[in-house]
Amino acid sequence: MKKIFFVLAIMLIAGIAFSQENAPKKEKKEKAPVENVEKRSSILFDKLVHDFGTMEKGSDASCVFTFKNVTKKPVTLTNVKTSCGCTAADWPKEPIAKKKKGSIKVKYDSNRIGKFTKTIKVFIEGDEYPIQLEIKGTIVSPNANDVKAAPAEKKIDQEKKNEVAKPEKEVKREEVKQVKK
Repeated sequence: MKKIFFVLAIMLIAGIAFSQENAPKKEKKEKAPVENVEKRSSILFDKLVHDFGTMEKGSDASCVFTFKNVTKKPVTLTNVKTSCGCTAADWPKEPIAKKKKGSIKVKYDSNRIGKFTKTIKVFIEGDEYPIQLEIKGTIVSPNANDVKAAPAEKKIDQEKKNEVAKPEKEVKREEVKQVKK
């Protein structure tokens, strides 16, 4: 009995001792947060989103994103990708010197009616994550006000016709019977 108790005590102590051993640390992969991306980068943009608001079809839908090199060495943009073919971007291919400014020109095809939100990813040499820029707005038909006014006018005209067609006073059957007598 003493032997069994002794063996169990040894196993219990060994189990406790080995369970206290540090487990290997898992590497945490840092995800690129959407906000404050520019703070981790070697360039700093004046703005990350450009809102065109509401504009007519065929209008000039272009804007400029200005940035500054915040490092002590030249910075090169390796690529600028737009989310679709309806958006084009023009960026400097030469390195931007330290503390100097650069700009990315973005143009959206405004011949498409409706709301839009497009992204532009800026890839920088030596930076792990791209910086995401965004353009958004609404494109309306040039005669959108005329189109909306026409059905409203027709509705008013129809209501006037209905008013004329309605009798001023409804006649009840009892009144008709009294008139006949």
